[in-house]
Amino acid sequence: MKSTSDYLYYKKGVFFFLMLSIGGSMMGQKLPEKKKDTLKSKDIDEVVMVGYGKQKKINVTGAVSTIGPEVLEDRPVTNVARAIQGASPGLSVTRSSGRPGSESINVEVRGATTVNGATPPLYVIDGVVASQEAFTALNPNDIAGISVLRDGGAAAIYGSRAAGGVLIVTTKTGRKGKMKISYSSSMAIQRPMNLPKRVSLLQEAEYANLARANSGLQPEYSEIDLDYIRRGIEYVTDPSNPNRYITYNQKSIPDMVLRKTYNMYQNNIDFSGGSEKITYMASIGNLQQDGIFKVGEDDFTRWNYRLNLNAQVNDYISIDLRSSYASEYHRRAVDGGYGLEAGGNGIFRQLYTARQRFPVYTEDGRYYIAGTSSIFGYALLKDGGFNRRTVNTLSNIGTITLKNLAKGLEFKAIYGRENLDFNETNFRRTVNFYDKGPAVIGRQNSPNSYQVERRLQLTENFQFLADYTLKLNKHNFHVLGGFQYENTRRDWLTARTSNLYVNENPSLNFTGDQRNKTNSQYIDELALQAFFGRFNYNFNEKYIFEATVRSDESSRLAPGKRIKVFPSFSFAWNMQKEGWFEGSLGFITELKPRVTWAKVGSQAGIGYYDFMRNLSSGNNIIVGIDRTTFVYQSGIPSPNLAWETIETRNIGVDFSLFNNKLSGTFDYYNKFNRNMLVGINLPATVGISTPIVNAGELKVWGWEASLQYKGKIGQDFKYSVTANVSDSDNRVIRYDGGRDVVKQGLNQVVRDRGIFDLIEGYSLNTIWGYKTNGYIQNAEQLANAPRIPGTMPGIGDILYIDQNGDGKIDVGGGRLGDRGDLVNLGNTNPRYLFGLNMFMSWKNIDFSFFVQGVGKRNIMPSSELIFPQQQPWYQPLSIHMDYWRPDNPNAAFPRPMVNGRQNNVPSDKWVVNAAYARLKNVQVGYSLPQSALKGMPISRLRIYVTGEDLLTVSKLGVFKGVIDPEQPYNGINYPFSSSVALGVNVDF
Repeated sequence: MKSTSDYLYYKKGVFFFLMLSIGGSMMGQKLPEKKKDTLKSKDIDEVVMVGYGKQKKINVTGAVSTIGPEVLEDRPVTNVARAIQGASPGLSVTRSSGRPGSESINVEVRGATTVNGATPPLYVIDGVVASQEAFTALNPNDIAGISVLRDGGAAAIYGSRAAGGVLIVTTKTGRKGKMKISYSSSMAIQRPMNLPKRVSLLQEAEYANLARANSGLQPEYSEIDLDYIRRGIEYVTDPSNPNRYITYNQKSIPDMVLRKTYNMYQNNIDFSGGSEKITYMASIGNLQQDGIFKVGEDDFTRWNYRLNLNAQVNDYISIDLRSSYASEYHRRAVDGGYGLEAGGNGIFRQLYTARQRFPVYTEDGRYYIAGTSSIFGYALLKDGGFNRRTVNTLSNIGTITLKNLAKGLEFKAIYGRENLDFNETNFRRTVNFYDKGPAVIGRQNSPNSYQVERRLQLTENFQFLADYTLKLNKHNFHVLGGFQYENTRRDWLTARTSNLYVNENPSLNFTGDQRNKTNSQYIDELALQAFFGRFNYNFNEKYIFEATVRSDESSRLAPGKRIKVFPSFSFAWNMQKEGWFEGSLGFITELKPRVTWAKVGSQAGIGYYDFMRNLSSGNNIIVGIDRTTFVYQSGIPSPNLAWETIETRNIGVDFSLFNNKLSGTFDYYNKFNRNMLVGINLPATVGISTPIVNAGELKVWGWEASLQYKGKIGQDFKYSVTANVSDSDNRVIRYDGGRDVVKQGLNQVVRDRGIFDLIEGYSLNTIWGYKTNGYIQNAEQLANAPRIPGTMPGIGDILYIDQNGDGKIDVGGGRLGDRGDLVNLGNTNPRYLFGLNMFMSWKNIDFSFFVQGVGKRNIMPSSELIFPQQQPWYQPLSIHMDYWRPDNPNAAFPRPMVNGRQNNVPSDKWVVNAAYARLKNVQVGYSLPQSALKGMPISRLRIYVTGEDLLTVSKLGVFKGVIDPEQPYNGINYPFSSSVALGVNVDF
């Protein structure tokens, strides 16, 4: 048996990459030719992908973890990012929406790096830098593995792009031999994980009357109204206005709109094989996901196509071509002021907070209106228009490798091209509303409007690499040098019109007034170029040293500030190779301490031209009867805009025991962003956007640990357990932007959440608010209770603690030295991330489960969950029935109020423990024995059942089942979904 493959893995049991060469050469080392079943761990060189190449794991000096295909395949998820959640220490993946195909996923490696927007990891697909859109559009079944470069030493070769870590993705390739066809298919049934529950109309009415009474207002519902509700009488006409109804709706509005279950389908087929000269892998994948809404448009479809070719032209030249195309199609109900999310008057929130007393339809089937009390959400979903989006991503990568000109010398030329084509149409159809009479009483989406947006993004990447390996006895040298140039051009074009002739089949031409037509175009271009090098030395794979240097130049930064050099140094010691390790320490297969120091850069969160004056145009000035176009300076430039420079330090250890049965890693790190880009606060009278300058410093520190055990019982039962846990924290050391603990939001309603980013000496996303001591239970407590200025508390309201003893509850001067009664209530940063993956197989049966979670996190739910009647037309949910009464003094919520600020400011009363553990995936599979497939053109047939997000354990208290602990902003949003799927894998 003589074969070489970059990636060989046991389908459901091994969680690392292998470079295995039987009877051939491997990384300069000869292996004895053996039978496959006699090969042992010590005969296998584990290889991981690193920047611009790959290394034997034994020689890696940085913090690198790998995610194998077994984590990605056969999962009922819509993208790769969701599949890798919890699969690597230090890797945080969060999502804020469950909307099909648009889950608003955020990926971080080792926590925050800057306050200037998120710093996502650098995505490298098949050796070429890729966009996050290209990463999330990947077909998980096409991926051979992912390397996560977590520390600066591993990532520094990417310099300016590596501040947030690096994810290196390698797609599958073919192997020589006859064609192999693999087909997989699954169908999943999905359910919403968290949905609020509405109360009955009678409970809603009684709550509203009580809230108004507590606020000194007249009741909304009369006794006659309540009697009609109790008796369930429909379409009761208002005696004082025969064109209106008093009350009607005894039905659940969400039940009219939302599905109980909805489906997702996945199908994949790939072809692979090759000859001595050419190998190939081609695949087609399709995913279709329905959404939760049963009225209006709500679904997502993606098609993936891939072709990977490798040709060995001769002994010197090989050519590798990789082409992929992803086409995504999103269909949604109308976006805009009534978007699906909870922001503004979102449809989801409107469905759960609008009054139920009025009907959706009149008796003759028209949409009914009753002022702000109307249930607009149903009508807008069904007839309010649509938002349709197509995203096409085309990626082509070509690599020419020249080797064997001299021993150990190799040259590569790589060209990558990524085309991102984004097309969106948004039609807001006018919806008419009526009372009992024939006339239109009100309209939504009036005037109607139609907008077309197209974004084209082209990124070209050129790389030239020279690689030299030299072995002198026990001394091993490796030198890499290279040049990279990258250019990105974006062209965004938007055209909009309103007052269309017709309310169906919209077109930009169908408008009665040409002055309603507007258009805009935004073109920008970014260029990056770099020279880089890496030097590796090891003595007999015992003492290992690595140094990298990269010089980056970016067009985003100010002239004279564009070039920066980023170095790194790392050292590792394979202690098991010492002679004194043998004997009593022979059970230790590997013990490798590591240390790394590096500098990496960032330019995230800034525009392409912030260093110069930017001009914008407008036409909202009317001269006579016509609009006049004018040009103005839109922001203050930052002429000294320079790189963020992040200094990183890492100390770690890799170990394995008992012939690799037990293995693990531990790392401790810190990061210092000493030249952080931050926004400057200037008075609002300046009138234009303020500049971003290098005026801050952030310290980040944390640790990571992982552990794996593999074993078997007898010949048939095999198992493996993999666990990881990590933590990251941060402090703002310096901020020269002029922001203190400002008053904004803290004396307002809780929807502002009291979260502020930039306060020296505190973590990012710190929650500031007031301390409380239960409720005001009696007249004596009421007389002595400190008050929020402008409020009149009563019995049953929240009792606040007067921190500074001045008799009132406020923010003082809004500064750290004068912050009134404000205290630090925690922060929203996820801490103690963990994952647990277990696999077992017995004969032809395999079983696995995967648990992921967060050990510490604080959140503050949004205002509609905390204070149901912040507006008179907002209505309570079932959780709000647990309110203060004399017979319920320790209730979850204070007494009902209308527009009551006393109970609706940030405080520890509303800070929720969002720690959780989630059963991310469970899978049971059965593979037919080979004897059953004999004589058939099938080499493998596996049937499986799998579930995703099946169980969540949390401490959300009264909010459990209403919000999800994973969502960063918790309100009434598009819910996450759990899935149960039935699937099949067939190899021909």
